[in-house]
This record gives sequence, structure tokens and C-alpha cells, in this order.
Amino acid sequence: MSDPLHPRYGTINFSYIATWPDQPADEPMWALNLMHYRERADYADGRESTLTGWEADNLYSPLGPLAAVGADMVIVAIVVDQPAGDDVKWDRVAIVRYPYRNALAEMNARPDFQELHVHKDAGMKSTIVAATFPRADTIAADLTGIDAETLLLLQVVADPAMPDLDLPGAVRLATFDVEGVIIGDERTWAEARWDALPTTTAEEVRAAVAAQSAAGERYVVVLKPQLGDLPAAISGSRR
Repeated sequence: MSDPLHPRYGTINFSYIATWPDQPADEPMWALNLMHYRERADYADGRESTLTGWEADNLYSPLGPLAAVGADMVIVAIVVDQPAGDDVKWDRVAIVRYPYRNALAEMNARPDFQELHVHKDAGMKSTIVAATFPRADTIAADLTGIDAETLLLLQVVADPAMPDLDLPGAVRLATFDVEGVIIGDERTWAEARWDALPTTTAEEVRAAVAAQSAAGERYVVVLKPQLGDLPAAISGSRR
């Protein structure tokens, strides 16, 4: 049976999670999820299944447990291109906003979440879940021409000195500080940079990456929103 405390798709950072009780209880945590699926679902209890990993994760969809702890699904988006960061090809990206850090741990302890988790464990091959927080002075003031269906660009960088891509058509929605990795591997990350691409194509992003000589650990992904409205959520965090 799958165990949320010992998942097969990554390593839980218990030392970081242990710091949560000492953090502000009124500060929302935006949990950034990078998801890579198994080709075929692999259930830990040995049940036979014809599902793909993607389909198994669709069955996981823990909207009830999230609502029970006051969390909301900000966005789910499909990766349409990944021009940088080739060690893992991500399939989907999501953000879940928890009302405070420890709400995630409270959700994991719920029986209704644990019942659903078997599908995530079956479908997910690897994941990074990072605790991120929007930097107030970077939140976009003008969302003209940007809506819930606008293509998005996500840059996850290990070094905050990593230069941005030269994309005149991109609009920075916000830069998020990465406080810690909740589930992942041995790597640490510094920032998650979110841009809207109202007039920029995936091909132009790829060309900008190819023209850049920057070195360092990073992921650059172009995303097509599937659920939620990230620009509106980020804009609303000003209030």
C-alpha cells in the first residue's frame, strides 16, 4: 500500500517540514508541483491497471481534502515545451495555495487524502514540490491582455543571479522565493519566476534559451493552463 510519508516519487524533506510550527500561521504557502508521470500506472498493492500515469493522477485529484484544510488549487497547467532542464521532462505543473505551511501536513494525515494518494503514488514517477512565497515588490500591477488561458512561462532557478531570458513580449507576473523543497531530491532552489506570454510563442522562448549563455541548474517550461487562473490569483495576493 502507498505511504504518503514514504512516497516512491521523491524524498520528503522532514528537516524542512519540522521548521513549520515556528513560522507565521497566517502566511499562505504556494506549493509548486512539478510532475513527471509513469508511462503506465504502477499500483503498490499489485492491482492490475490499464491506466497511464497521467490518468492515475487524474483520479488522485484531492479537491475535497484540500478544501477541508482551507487550501485551493491555483492552477494546473500542461507542459507544452521544456527548453531547459533536460534531466527530467515534466508533464504538468500545479500550484496549491495552503492557508499556512502546516496545512499540507494536516491534509496528508486525513484518511480521505490517504485513500486518494494510492493513485498519485501509482501515476507519479518523480516530482518536486517546493514551498514558494510571492515577493510583494515583483507582483504585476497591469494584467491588460492577460487572462486565464494565456500561455505561461516558469523558470525555476537554483541561483538568484541567473539572468532572465530576453523575451520582450513576456510579462512578469511575480517572482516567488523558494523557502524549501518539501518533496524532491538533493537539489535546492532559490526562485520560481512566473511570466505571462500574451504575445510570445513557445518557439520564441526556445530561441531565447538557445541564445543565452547562462550556466547553472534551472528548469524553463512553457505551460498551457488547464485549470485555474494564476494571473488573477497572483494579482489578488496584493490585497
